Amino acid sequence: MDDRILQFRVGVVMLAAIMIAGILLFLLGEFPTLVTDRNTLYVVFDQAPGVTVDTPVRTSGILIGRVSDVALQEDRDVLVTLKIDRKYMPRSNEVCRIASGSILGDALLEFVPGERPTSQVTVLQDKAVIEGLVANNPLDVLVNLESKMIGTLTTMDQAGREVGALAHNANQSLMNNQDRFERIMQKSELALDRFDQAMLAVNDLVADPELNKRLHEALQGLPETLNESRELIAKMQVVVERADTNLENLEGFTEPLGARGEQLVANLETSTENLSDMIEQLARLARAANNPDGTLGQLMTNPDLYQRLNAAAENVQEISTKLKPIVNDVRVFTDKIARDPRILGVKGALNRNQSGIK
Repeated sequence: MDDRILQFRVGVVMLAAIMIAGILLFLLGEFPTLVTDRNTLYVVFDQAPGVTVDTPVRTSGILIGRVSDVALQEDRDVLVTLKIDRKYMPRSNEVCRIASGSILGDALLEFVPGERPTSQVTVLQDKAVIEGLVANNPLDVLVNLESKMIGTLTTMDQAGREVGALAHNANQSLMNNQDRFERIMQKSELALDRFDQAMLAVNDLVADPELNKRLHEALQGLPETLNESRELIAKMQVVVERADTNLENLEGFTEPLGARGEQLVANLETSTENLSDMIEQLARLARAANNPDGTLGQLMTNPDLYQRLNAAAENVQEISTKLKPIVNDVRVFTDKIARDPRILGVKGALNRNQSGIK
């Protein structure tokens, strides 16, 4: 192969490499950010945890801009300046809120539909000022869970003791008064018998036929009254027996609870200790994530590193797509030059080579 042709091919390859390097520098550098058409938007928050410069701004999961500045106002509110692509400017019915971008706690700003419906929806203008809100952190539920669980267990323990005391008192009262109910029924029956005898004696003593007749009529109705009294006493006895049965059933229900009370309380204490251990482990995980010297701490406290990695991945994917046709064109071009160098106007050089000059 001729040396000049070889040198020419090397030069073409170097020129292509320089062009590709320039394209890569243009795509991976700050030039796309400078030429992007963006508007400024100001959002006021009561607090802005985790929000820093270059924090992503999304809507419907699409990246529409980034945070350019975070400033603390005199009234202790936080003014966050956003740079939003003009074609993705939020609407007047959307609310900007601070949410967690991942399980590591990375913050992001997102525009979501507001709770209050608006009759007229407009696009926010450049340099507009709106109010934002902070989304609730799911880990706050675990912080309040321990105190609520302790209060619930205390209430359950107190209620169980009160029910046991009530059942014991009711059972004791009925057991103590059972003999009294039986004595009352016996005395009532005895009193009715004595009253019958007394009336018969009065009938014998009274000589007035009219009065005797009236007394006789009253005594004739007395057996029916006695029968009704006996039926009433029998019903009262049935009621007392049912009450005694219910108390026995209640005692059978409360006795196992009283026997296993210590075990139930121990199980509840074990569950509370397990919950405390889980919360302590979560706290250790949070402290490890907040350590700026660790891997998680670097990812959490250095959002610029995370965003650059994300942007680099996106740029590499886009560059690989754009470089494919360029490489194909360069390969075709060099192949044509190799087959016909006269395309570049090197006909005289070839003639000199044919005459023996190298």
